[in-house]
Amino acid sequence: MYLMKSAKGIVATAALCLGCLSGFADTGIYLLGECNDWKGISTYEFTEQSEGILTLSLPSLDGQFKIATTDWETVDLGSTTAKPGMLTVGAGKYQCVRGGGNFSSVPLTNVVLTVEYNPDGESWLTIEGEGDVVPVQGLSGTLPVLYIFTDPVMLSKDLADKEYRDGTYYLDANGCDWAESIGSAEEMLPLEIKARGNWTRLGFAKKPFKLKLGSKQSMLGLSKSKHFAIIAHADDDKAYLKNFVGFNLGKRIGLPWTPSQQPVEVVMNGDYRGLYFLTESIRVEEKRVNIAELEDEETDPSLCSGGYLVELDNYEEGDQIIEPEEGGNDVMRVTFDTPEVYSPLQRQFVEEQFTTMNRMVSDHDPQLWSYMDLDMAVRYYIVEEIIDHRESYHGSTYLFRDRGEGMKWTFSPLWDCGNAFGRENPRGYFTDEYLYGNLWIANMRQTPGFMDKVKETWQWFWGTKVGDNGADLLADIDAYIVSITEAAKADRKRWEGAPRPEYPGAADVVDNSDLSRGTSFVKTALRNKTEWLTEEWGAPSASASEPARDTTPAAALPDYFTGIAAVDMEQAAPDAIFNLQGMPVSNPAVGSIVIIMKNGKAYKVIAR
Repeated sequence: MYLMKSAKGIVATAALCLGCLSGFADTGIYLLGECNDWKGISTYEFTEQSEGILTLSLPSLDGQFKIATTDWETVDLGSTTAKPGMLTVGAGKYQCVRGGGNFSSVPLTNVVLTVEYNPDGESWLTIEGEGDVVPVQGLSGTLPVLYIFTDPVMLSKDLADKEYRDGTYYLDANGCDWAESIGSAEEMLPLEIKARGNWTRLGFAKKPFKLKLGSKQSMLGLSKSKHFAIIAHADDDKAYLKNFVGFNLGKRIGLPWTPSQQPVEVVMNGDYRGLYFLTESIRVEEKRVNIAELEDEETDPSLCSGGYLVELDNYEEGDQIIEPEEGGNDVMRVTFDTPEVYSPLQRQFVEEQFTTMNRMVSDHDPQLWSYMDLDMAVRYYIVEEIIDHRESYHGSTYLFRDRGEGMKWTFSPLWDCGNAFGRENPRGYFTDEYLYGNLWIANMRQTPGFMDKVKETWQWFWGTKVGDNGADLLADIDAYIVSITEAAKADRKRWEGAPRPEYPGAADVVDNSDLSRGTSFVKTALRNKTEWLTEEWGAPSASASEPARDTTPAAALPDYFTGIAAVDMEQAAPDAIFNLQGMPVSNPAVGSIVIIMKNGKAYKVIAR
């Protein structure tokens, strides 16, 4: 179910039974309020339409009310606003809680009220009627507002799935001169929306979401695309600075692409959901991960060397490449991002590449730099070390490879710095604390060429790209904090005391109403860490030149991408087929390298 907005208000397009209410026909459930002097009058009694679903039609509605039995004990449904407060409502859909504050309706006519009652879970009140749309309660008024109308299940604190739901949206610049509105309340645009993330999706009532717009848009100045995320940062107790600082440094150090984000307040189905961060999703696109697009299950050898975007994951799920890191801190789990489904030929290539790199990392083999871009591996690492990101190289760690000869795997883009700035005194490497597995990086630091390049790059970067001792970075932090201060306070009011999800270890949405505390912590952490890095890696220099790029030649592509014909086995009708070990095979997998015999001659081919 989702809500569509009209000139007369918000109209519910469907109804959903959220639970069972036995014996409701004999209970006597009323709309009790100012309209009837808080007395149980038959005109205001709800009728049970089906199990757990009650309706009431009225010519008009105005003033305070609740849904209750006359004893105020059997049923007492009010707003999510705590007593003695009240929630102003109009046409729309609202969550009800037992013993909550009053609802207060704006003047409405031709009213239909629908109650979806679940005695063991969430209950909802849908109001259909004609009248003014109620201003959203709780907005700070200082940021653009993203309005989304979709299936009410997306508001559930217990939403667990990652399924797309249809919806509509519009973006109101809200007087911010740096923003541009998209759509309007009268002309909303289509989208699909789903929950995203893992722990952040399951462990908090304030959920992060992924958006797929009906058409490409440049949202708040971000790169034009259909694909964005709205990140909740429900666990970022460092003044929402973890991703901000990580992304800021990624852009400054010159990684190939680092996502941009903009603060925005989100209203979903008329409910204020707090401060979010509209973020460019990781996509193979010209303005994002700019590599050749590669289709799922591609079998053409001339195409299958790239482009690939993969994630070094912390979950074992689905079709992955999994191999232990010898002498390391984690297990290599390679998740396919783009494309998502590999042909045997694609799988063979990527698996060979990553098992080779994994072995070279474990062996501290400098030939690693023929497969991996040393310069970008160093720059990525420096950013993660500066922000003391203890969970880096353990999920949300992306690499890409473009198509063709001479290409290498490149660490980028940065994503999800959610465990940055986690130590009171971050003097030391983030791998000194083994709270998470950190794939490869401890061994990479021991691989010849890596730390020399780290020191050279550090002295150039911190000496020339962040201002005097980080002054430009600190100025960016200050401006950012000013822009979100009032919205952070509004977010706290929205989520303070909100029920947690029914999930083991679920937590409260963090309190960032006083951004000065988190800001001070982050600035101190940055100072301590960069002072220690200066001791370890050398003094930054304002006159340092950007380091010359590594000249290690890229590893040659395998034979099955170059100089080997692809042959349709059925059409070729060979006399015999053998694998590369000389064993006969009858039905070789598409994309595999085999030896065929034809008219007394042997040929090495790719099976098609």
